[in-house]
Formats: sequence, structure tokens, C-alpha cells
Amino acid sequence: MAGLAKCLQVLLKFLPRQQLFNLLLLQSSTTTTQEILLDNDDKPLLFAMLRSSLILLSCYSELSFLSSIHDTISPNLAHWTALCSFTTAGNFHASPALLPSSTVMILWRLSAANQLRGWDGYAILWGLVAVLAVGWPFCAVLFVSTGLWALWKAVSISLERNDDGIGMRWRLMVHVLIRTALHAIFIQAIVMMIDYYYYGKIVSPIWNIFVYNATAGGDELYGVEPLSYYVKNLLLNFNFVGLLGILSLPILLGRKLLASSFPQTTLFRLGDGHFSSSGASDGLKILMLVPMYIWMAIVFPRPHKEERFLFPIYPMLCFGASIALEEVMMMSMQVLSLILPKSKVAPSPNKCMLLGLVLLSPFAVISISRSFALHHNYSAPLDLYQHFYNHHIMSKDMTSERENEEVTYICTAGEWYRFPSSFFLPPNTQLGFLKSSFSGQLPQPFTEFGSKKESLEIQEGAFNDVNKEEMDRYIGIHQCSYVVELVPSDISDGEETPECLQYMKSDPSGDWTQVASYKYLDAISTDALHRILYIPFRRSSKVRHKGYNLYSVSRSK
Repeated sequence: MAGLAKCLQVLLKFLPRQQLFNLLLLQSSTTTTQEILLDNDDKPLLFAMLRSSLILLSCYSELSFLSSIHDTISPNLAHWTALCSFTTAGNFHASPALLPSSTVMILWRLSAANQLRGWDGYAILWGLVAVLAVGWPFCAVLFVSTGLWALWKAVSISLERNDDGIGMRWRLMVHVLIRTALHAIFIQAIVMMIDYYYYGKIVSPIWNIFVYNATAGGDELYGVEPLSYYVKNLLLNFNFVGLLGILSLPILLGRKLLASSFPQTTLFRLGDGHFSSSGASDGLKILMLVPMYIWMAIVFPRPHKEERFLFPIYPMLCFGASIALEEVMMMSMQVLSLILPKSKVAPSPNKCMLLGLVLLSPFAVISISRSFALHHNYSAPLDLYQHFYNHHIMSKDMTSERENEEVTYICTAGEWYRFPSSFFLPPNTQLGFLKSSFSGQLPQPFTEFGSKKESLEIQEGAFNDVNKEEMDRYIGIHQCSYVVELVPSDISDGEETPECLQYMKSDPSGDWTQVASYKYLDAISTDALHRILYIPFRRSSKVRHKGYNLYSVSRSK
């Protein structure tokens, strides 16, 4: 991603930056303001371009996956999966995220697209990239079925050709294994060269992160949630589609079991003309769904839960929901055919496709409403730090600060985890941490040497591998030039004053003033329906907000 950022930075010199500024950052400003901002290295614009690149890559993988479903299984399933995937709130915020889980989601789609077309070598190759290059080794379980399927196909090909028995089967299997090993060595060699360039020594981040998580390295410090956390999360981001997706494999296997138990009846047979898929494609469907259940079996029991841990199975949920819909529609039509004349319940595959789209449309509308709610309710941190970047660039003191090389601190306490990216920090500006109720280890800025060992010689802060609090991360309020805090609209007598407001009040040499404020949802004071969905009717009277505020200081000399 660092390489992509460098390429985009060079590309910006030849692109219409003002048009990109208006398009990607969705901001209106005066011509003078834009000229000043564009004369500087506009890091927020580069951030938006990076996110847009991730979205384009995600779209490509999604279209590849859908095209493979259309060509190898069923056009109906492809269209239904597309509707689910394009509208779900989960994909809305997973696709542009620069996270290992989002990258794994993209690479799984590419792997699945190749596997559906029978290109097992490429399918395994994309899986190796996900496991070795992304830095998230746990995702290997998503591609176990990919490798086993390739080995099974090697044996099947030998049987179909009537080759010389066990010897040929072993040779084909060994060929698959050797090819996989060579691809793995090639990918790992490239990854190690990149790591050596940035770390200055031979190191395996994949092994380190695996050991850290396998030995319970203290991730519970960042929150422990019950199993219901994931259940609620899937319902919020996928609503009924998520439920269908999880039930898809049991429904499919249940229908196949009934079909084998009652072979004399056509009630449980798929592919009688109503649908474009057939029973012969059931193996491919199961192949696509099995990794989802393996992943849930591993992730769900972990005490520390985050929404991003579910990103890799989002494509499988959408595909599974389409399979469940097809199975239910098929069974319903088969039952109706026993009651009514067949001509009255035998629509064409195209009509079945439209019927499925109609049935999924209400849930698509709900998902779109959820996406709008996420944007309107929780975009304040991104807007505020963009405002801070513009404000700091435009300030009269900017020139003198650059000349004197003084570091300007924008500080926060409990809101540290909502800081979007260092792309929103102007030159000579750093994020400062004020002591808050959080008692875990906080990050610290990179030195000029990055991750190389020379950083250890000049780095002031210490690190530990159990996430214990390091007090050297904190600075005093007197060192801060700006402060970010989430402030309730009305602080009652029994409510505790936000930590940053307490710090500012206790700062004897500073005169703090509010520079900007953006609306952030007050989840406790807003009713559940308007908190979950974007409903324009009576929104102003139903939704309550807190202020996501930016403060600046004038110090007495």
C-alpha cells in the first residue's frame, strides 16, 4: 500500500487536483482557500484516492466472483447475490477499509472466482497471497477447502482417464503440492524482501502475529463481548440476508438428504426448468459455503470481538442468502405443483429471477437506509480532522512553525481510537495523548528511520507485547495546541464532564476556544429505530446528537 501511495502521489502532479478535491472530499470552499490547500501536499486528498483505489479493487473482485457464479452455477444466483452484495451495509464500509480482513475478503473473492471456473492453480495462488502477504495468517482456514478440492480433482481426473491406478493419482497430487509449494516460496521471498527493506532485518510478522494471538497476548484488554455481539452485528449490517446466509448450508444439505431419502419423488430435486441451476452444481455451492462456517467456529468463541473480524465472510453470506432463497422458492413451487396444474406454477427462469429480486428488494432498501444512517450518524471524526487540516494549513502561524520546525500537537483523551489516519495531520503536527480512563498501550509516532533498528536508539517510548499501559505515551495539556473531544449537548449535574474539558479547565496558561463542531449520534438518547436506520421523517425530533468538537488555544506569554 505504501507503493500505491507513492504512485498516487506522483500521479497527482498530472491530474486536475481541484476537480478531485471537490469530487472525493465533497467539500465546497472559496477559490483562494482551494489554491492554498492545493499548493501544499494535500494528504487528505491522497487518503481519499487510496480509499477509492481499494473500492475499485473490491469492485473488480466482486464482479469476477459474480461473473463466475453466472457462468458456472446460475444466472439467477448471480443476480440475487449482486443485489445482496451491492446494497448491504456490511460491504458499504468493509470495501474501502484498509484492513487485513478487508484485503482477505477481496482475495477470497478472486480465489473463489477462479475455483468456480476450474482454475484451481490460480485459486490457490490468490489464497497464498492472502495468507502470506496480508499479514493475517488465520485466514488460511478460508482456503483449506480450496486446496482439498484441487487434490480431489486431481484424483478424479485420474479415475476418469482410467490411468494406471494409484501411481498416477499420486503423481497428480504431488504435482499440485509442488506447484503450491513453489508459489508459496516465491510469494514468501517477495514478502521477506519487502519486510527486510522496512525492518532492516529478516523477520516474519506472520509468525509473530500468530504466536501473539495463539498465546492469548492480551487482546481482551481492548474489549470482551458476548456471542450476541456478532449476532446483532450481522442483523444490523445484513438484516434478513444475514440470517438466510447462515441458514443456507443447512437448508441445502437438508434438501439433498430428503432427495436421497425419497428418490421416487421429484419434490426435492433441483433443476426442473424453474431454475437455471441444477443438482450438479450443489458441490460448488457447498465448496463456497464451507469456509464461512469454519471461520465462524473459530472467530465466534474468541472473547475479543470486532466487526472487522467478520469481513472475510461477507461475500459468502450474500451468496448463501441467494442459495437459501433459491431452495425455498424451489420447494414452494414444487409443493404448489402438487396442488395446482403445473402450467400455473411453472414460470420461466427469468420470471423466477425477477421474483427473487422482488423478494429481496425490501431488505435491500433497509440495508441502504442503514448505510445512510452510518454516514450521517458517525462521519463526524473524518469531517472534523479534515477541518483541522484545512484550518491549520490556512492559519497565519503555519509559515513560522515550518521555519522553526516546532511540533504542533492535536490532543485527545478517550477519543484516540476514532482518529482516522495520519493523512489528516499537516506537516510538523503530531497526535498527542492525554491520560484517560483507558489503561492499555497506546501507539507512538514513527521516527525518521521507520521500523528499522535505528529507531530504537532514538525512540523515547517503550513497548511491551502484553498491551500494558506505557506512561511515556502521554503529554500535558500545556503542550497541546488543539484538542478533540466528544461533548454531550447538555451536561447534567450527575454526568461526568468529558476528560478533555477537565484538562482545558485546569490549564492556567491557555485560553481555549471552540473552532469547529460536528454532529455525532447520541446513541443513548436516540430511539432504536432512528439509531439503526436513516428515516428522514421526523428525524430532527427523534435523533439526538453530541458535539464532536475541535478546540484551539491562545497562550499567555
